[in-house]
Amino acid sequence: MQFLPVSLCLCVTFVRCLRHKLLLVLPFIFIFSLAHAQSLSRTWEVYMVRGVTASGLDRLTFIDVLNGEMLTTEVAGERYSIIGDDVLYFDYVNQRVMMVGVDSIPRPHPWLQLDNTARRIDWVLSNDGRFVAWTQTYGVSNSLSTVTSLATLDGTDRREILLDGPRDGIRVMPVAFSFDDTELVMDAQPDGIGQFAAYTQFAGLFTVRTDDGAIQTLPGEPACFCAAGFSGDLFVRLSLTNDLRGFDLIVRNLRANILSTIAAQTPLTNVTQAGDVLISPDGALAVYALSNISAFGTPSQTVQTVFMLADLRAMTQRPLTNPITTYVHPLRWTEDNTAIIFTSPQVNGTWKIKLSDGELQKVADETLIGTLTQGE
Repeated sequence: MQFLPVSLCLCVTFVRCLRHKLLLVLPFIFIFSLAHAQSLSRTWEVYMVRGVTASGLDRLTFIDVLNGEMLTTEVAGERYSIIGDDVLYFDYVNQRVMMVGVDSIPRPHPWLQLDNTARRIDWVLSNDGRFVAWTQTYGVSNSLSTVTSLATLDGTDRREILLDGPRDGIRVMPVAFSFDDTELVMDAQPDGIGQFAAYTQFAGLFTVRTDDGAIQTLPGEPACFCAAGFSGDLFVRLSLTNDLRGFDLIVRNLRANILSTIAAQTPLTNVTQAGDVLISPDGALAVYALSNISAFGTPSQTVQTVFMLADLRAMTQRPLTNPITTYVHPLRWTEDNTAIIFTSPQVNGTWKIKLSDGELQKVADETLIGTLTQGE
């Protein structure tokens, strides 16, 4: 009802213009439609704070970016992602895929769930937001099988596109959709190895066509258990140097089939982990985290991390920051690609780095998950 005065005003203008050319009416119709469409949508930033209760529950906070309205809920979650109007996550207590929107009421996902005999489920969203692909892994450690399925976001047109296995200790998982959503990029890796890596790593990347299930290994795979990033038709793969002193960047244009290499830079000594490659939307830049970890997994563990900035056109890379004493997760680029928003899997909070000076600025005490828009 709050938009009623605007609507009435535009209707009066429309009636008066009937005496004149129809061309005069069209701009007012467009303005009314635009205002009406904007009134039906709301944009929310979603934040998370880990372990806010004695039982270890996380707190999710939804903030309306226009009026500051705030809603919260507490969940036993991991692997948070935004799909449609909801935050999707895995409830590790009840072993269920759950979703929660701005009504702050968690509910089971209506069809994306673990089968009774499956041991793990993973999912990924298509670039256009229309499809979701997911894997379910079955069996015991020396005989694992993984079923990969695809469906539209509302659960229609569900179909299996790949059955992998059984394999001895190896499972496959979805990584990303190709630039045109006709292929699904997947990885085959030892089951459970990810828990020993600071960043997401891949052992053997390949693609599966979403229409006929045809499989093709990505060029140069497997290179190492190293990180990778995808954006549009660009594929950036980290590759450990032969002398173990750092990581080259292997840059491939998958559409044009062009391969280039950016030589390693070593701002830290004894580099042990690197990952979380994030490519800018225009394909000109990429960042990734490079870490030196001592006494990994022990109470005396120490971390030093720098962001590395790669120029994908000049084919150079350099350190962007001074060492940071935690793992980092580059989340997204700002709209003008002059800064990066990042979080940490170890510390609550959200930070910003400007490319111009590499200085860190804390922008929120909670960890940003992403943005969702209702009514689109």
